[in-house]
Amino acid sequence: MDTETGIETPTEQGYYATINPPLLNASVPADGRSTIGHTPLQVPIYLQAIIITMYSAIIILSVGGNLTVCFIVFRARRMRTVMNFFIVSLAMSDLLMALLCIPFTFVANLVLNYWPFGDVLCPVVTFLQSVTVFLSSFTLVAISMDRYIAIIYPLRQKMSKKQAFIVIALIWFIAFIIPIPTAMFSWTHKYVNVSTAPKFCQEMFENPEDKRLYGTMIMLLQYFIPLVILMFTYGRISAVMWIDRAPGEAMTTRDQRMTESKRKIIKMMITVVVIYAICWLPLHVLNIAGDVDPSVYDIKGMNYIWMTSHWLAMSNCMYNPFIYCWMNAKFRNGFLKVLNCFTCGLVNVTDEIELQRMRRQDTLTVTTSVSVNGSLRRFNSSKRKEAATYNTEYTSIAEKR
Repeated sequence: MDTETGIETPTEQGYYATINPPLLNASVPADGRSTIGHTPLQVPIYLQAIIITMYSAIIILSVGGNLTVCFIVFRARRMRTVMNFFIVSLAMSDLLMALLCIPFTFVANLVLNYWPFGDVLCPVVTFLQSVTVFLSSFTLVAISMDRYIAIIYPLRQKMSKKQAFIVIALIWFIAFIIPIPTAMFSWTHKYVNVSTAPKFCQEMFENPEDKRLYGTMIMLLQYFIPLVILMFTYGRISAVMWIDRAPGEAMTTRDQRMTESKRKIIKMMITVVVIYAICWLPLHVLNIAGDVDPSVYDIKGMNYIWMTSHWLAMSNCMYNPFIYCWMNAKFRNGFLKVLNCFTCGLVNVTDEIELQRMRRQDTLTVTTSVSVNGSLRRFNSSKRKEAATYNTEYTSIAEKR
């Protein structure tokens, strides 16, 4: 079991044997007694370099990007909206993922091939890693429900900031409660009772059936049930925003602008959800396959498949800041300002929000000017018609006299 709760990893002996097969021959002494498991198998240096580089990139980009997201939201008053508070909660869960999940997991499982961080940290780290996964999935569901209510039921009262904080606090509370069994049943152990044997950090249930049941429950709550909810909510929202609109429905310029803004937000969050689903799917598929037939972990090359799937799942925590920067002008403007600060003004930053506001004002001015000029022309034409009618009537009366 990986230190990610509920995620099966290749069995220790099968996994570490395939990662460097020549070591198996080197570990059998002349007396014929195998010492596999007495000392950890070594990962080739070139593979260690690749693994460290790939996971370090996730950590650096995730920490830098998500800290910037939090800074942007709390720095500007106009950014402190209900939606952005949920985005900050999601960014904090991604930060915890980058700081707690990735370093311990890839060092223990992919570089050193044993748990070097002590007996106390094993249940603590395993528990916190499970918490971060729940935080991400539950926060995405909360965002989708908030958007669903706002768009499907526009006449209902919108969520206030106080209510948003209560929902976020509830998400964090539930995320810390559900994986408590993970902390209770995770500890370090050796596969052989030898002083030089490496320790592994795993969930150790007395009953294998309990382990399978708990793993299935965690997988459903972390991924599949949230994914079903997300598909339903955003599917319904997309139908209302793009398909179900009445043909020929009249909309003012203000309504059009508000609708376009909502569509951009929905597109951004759908992109976040799609990336989340793609990143975590391969690892969960491996988990399901392992539950059905544990021997799949002993397939040749499975260690590389598992490593790639694990890296893809962990990389999910670094993509969201790039999505916000790409698809949201306010976040993009904030990122550019931060970049300008770090480069000491070398990067020329254009205030995109101010430019958009000026464009709207110019459009409004032109529209108002056209409207006023048209009104004046109609007024003058009307006055000319009234004067002509008066002159005609006056001439007719004079002729009769």
